[in-house]
Amino acid sequence: MADNAAVKDSYLEGRRLEARARKENSAAAWLDFAALKARKGSYALAAMGFLNAGTALEATGDPAAADAYLKGFEISAKGGLKEPGLFLASRLAGLLERSSDFTGATAVYERLAGFCEEAGAFFLAADAGEHAAEMRRAAGEDISCYRRPAELWKRNAGYWAQNNNAGDMDWSLRRAELYLESIKK
Repeated sequence: MADNAAVKDSYLEGRRLEARARKENSAAAWLDFAALKARKGSYALAAMGFLNAGTALEATGDPAAADAYLKGFEISAKGGLKEPGLFLASRLAGLLERSSDFTGATAVYERLAGFCEEAGAFFLAADAGEHAAEMRRAAGEDISCYRRPAELWKRNAGYWAQNNNAGDMDWSLRRAELYLESIKK
């Protein structure tokens, strides 16, 4: 009876799948692991699995890497995991940028900015907003009215003002000004 219970234990199954994935370092093995962890609500481990699958796929030039990174970002957002979400969104946006899909990269950075803003991570949100502006410009868009990065830098300044850190508040306000100056060009 104990053996049967062990077979149905999702933690042990996850450990088995992770061991296989580490040994093989194959995208398929990492995707199996990530899918199990996502189903069980282990979002950080699922994000790790999707990241590893994406890098394995990217190393072989397989376009399915983008899907693995996207799934990992989505699971990170679902779990409220800022740092894994940042890593996965950055990998995905970089992949899209290298294939000259600037519109797709813009969308990824804007989703990251929104996710970070909702999480109160205004520095990360503003940085993602600036990346989105850069991708918009690379796509040939006029960004002279794209003020979201400046708004996010101001929110970051507000965060630092509430935390009595005048240096970071001033720096964030200056960053907002510099961004607004840069889009006039």
